[in-house]
Amino acid sequence: MQKTARTLLAALALATASSGALAQKFITDKAEVEKLLTGATFIGVYLRTEAAYTLKFGSDGTLTDTTGAKARWWVDDQARYCREWLDGKLKGNTGCMNVELEDGQVALYSEGKKVVEGIVTGN
Repeated sequence: MQKTARTLLAALALATASSGALAQKFITDKAEVEKLLTGATFIGVYLRTEAAYTLKFGSDGTLTDTTGAKARWWVDDQARYCREWLDGKLKGNTGCMNVELEDGQVALYSEGKKVVEGIVTGN
């Protein structure tokens, strides 16, 4: 009986964690993402390595990261922030991320997983 109760509690905890992961509040308005990022600096943490991470979003569509690598950025029709790295170790890498803004904190999600979180300044 105790084993069954533990199994049920574990399943409940997993279900709760899973439903929490689906509760992201992505920005769905393209103009809102553009307004948030254009001319801004994102200061945060790259969660995969727990390293400090900075992105500078130029008003002209240029993007620079912590290492000085350059990219071009835009917002697609699904209101995702997209970038194509032009140099650096990620040269040629293109991808788009969902943007979440809650209580002044910004998070970027790649394929449903939060990869970066921090704040946006200067816009």
